[in-house]
Amino acid sequence: MRSSFNKARFVFVCAAALCLALVPVSGFASSASQNADAKNFAKKLEPLLNNVCLKKGNYGIQFHSLDRDQILFEKNGDRLLTPASNMKLATTATVLKELGTNYRFQTRLYTQGKLVDGVLKGDLYIKGFGDPKLVSEQMWLLTNAVSHLPLRRVEGDIVADDSFFDSESRIEAWEKEFGSEPYNAPLGALSFNFNTVTVYTWPGARVGEKPKARIDPGTDYIHVTNGATTSRSRKKNKLEVDRVDRDGFDEITLTGVVPLNETRSRYYLNITEPTRYTAQVFKEYLAKSGIETTGKVRADRVPERAELLLTHESDRLSQIVRGLNKYSNNFMAEQVLKTAAAEKSGPPGTTAGGIQLMQNYMRGLGFLPDEYNFADGSGLSRQNRLSPRQIVAILASVYRDWTVFPEYVSALAEMGGEGSLEERMTDLKEAKTVRAKTGTLNGVSALSGYLQTKDGERLAFSILMNDLRCSNDRAQKLQDRILREALLFRAGTK
Repeated sequence: MRSSFNKARFVFVCAAALCLALVPVSGFASSASQNADAKNFAKKLEPLLNNVCLKKGNYGIQFHSLDRDQILFEKNGDRLLTPASNMKLATTATVLKELGTNYRFQTRLYTQGKLVDGVLKGDLYIKGFGDPKLVSEQMWLLTNAVSHLPLRRVEGDIVADDSFFDSESRIEAWEKEFGSEPYNAPLGALSFNFNTVTVYTWPGARVGEKPKARIDPGTDYIHVTNGATTSRSRKKNKLEVDRVDRDGFDEITLTGVVPLNETRSRYYLNITEPTRYTAQVFKEYLAKSGIETTGKVRADRVPERAELLLTHESDRLSQIVRGLNKYSNNFMAEQVLKTAAAEKSGPPGTTAGGIQLMQNYMRGLGFLPDEYNFADGSGLSRQNRLSPRQIVAILASVYRDWTVFPEYVSALAEMGGEGSLEERMTDLKEAKTVRAKTGTLNGVSALSGYLQTKDGERLAFSILMNDLRCSNDRAQKLQDRILREALLFRAGTK
């Protein structure tokens, strides 16, 4: 089933609501002129598709005028392709609609003990509710609030509760072998710093010395084994920084060499046990806030009759999706999807439950589950399948829904301005009107979003390229050439 945009209904609704801004003053009066514009637009784009990158022909493109409710250009528009991180367009549209733009994620503290004169006689429970952005600054705010209860000593354990999500920290459809890359970070209802650590390195003072290394956050959950050396110049065996799961803690290993004249370098690595990691860091932040703890860190559920001591709230969802889409954060996409599932169907939140919400959203657009495939919320899985027409349908639907559209579009990267598009098309001032989401896997490049043409016409577009016969860099340059023609397009010209 194809999704259709009912033009007559669209014009009627706009007329009833006086939506004059959606139809340029110049108008698009006749179907003949509209067809002529589409043909002229196609003349600009067709030659660009005769490119070595697309030699295998496995790609799809659609440009849809939101003002006219008309397809201006389409090539393989119904072909199902791997969208890579363009999946996040469907995820964030669903989550914003389901949870609302003002939704805030919570982290709660409980106890069954007694708090007397700043001393808690009993365990302190920390329960996570999926916050994808519980980062260092937020942890400081949380522990600072604890100190003002007031609390200066915990005579018990720090107990972590992650039961708001299921126990699956990895998506079934992802690759079975996981490395230490930050984009592969595990999931968890109680998570910290995107479940990653940062490793800073710089050379030792003399040749032959070990290079220096610093971990952020500095925590007992991370152990460092430094087997690297400082060299006079760069050799083939350059510095390698990796993370190894040691059952209860993670070990960061440094091997290879660092040149004596090397500047400070930075590496991001994921961790393996989100709940233990977060609870350990929480205990250490308590200490930095002047709160002594006498017990150990362990995991368990909050008892039913425990007393709520404090609730920490995240930024609004509208702010969180900005980091999610502008910088294509896989961890955040999966966290918000599981949270939506838990809120709508009850905990524990699951990826399958989140995908069901996305399928419901697509059904509202006229698409059935057997016409596409959702395997995750981030686009990391190659099992995801969407067509350009379906992505444009999502974009057009959000555009007409002003309960979410302002927040949705502001979460997309600005061409030549910020996010994953910061360094693209910086030579064309008109490119500033592009708000889009990138997508990249090996052999896959995608770009979908909104733009405004030279004469003010607003378009939704989707460009999905699979089985590339060139580098991703060259594919992106081809996408930019296609967008350049769209940005400079004027209705009524030949």
